Amino acid sequence: MECPYCKQEMKRGYLKGDGRQKVRWQEEGKKLSISDKMAGTGVVAKATWGTFKIPGEYCKKCRKLIIDIEIAE
Repeated sequence: MECPYCKQEMKRGYLKGDGRQKVRWQEEGKKLSISDKMAGTGVVAKATWGTFKIPGEYCKKCRKLIIDIEIAE
């Protein structure tokens, strides 16, 4: 996907969390090592309750994350 801000290619990946650790961004096809986790690689926010994995696109240059969501009304 092309970034709507800078027009560079965005990286596909997931916003992940499980309620025990910090919420992280993980690029698709790449696994975070223990040293990555200790260094804070991919940390987006503090922990939240429940396990989740939300697909999205990330632009490293603009530091923008685009995700699709459905909100029950």
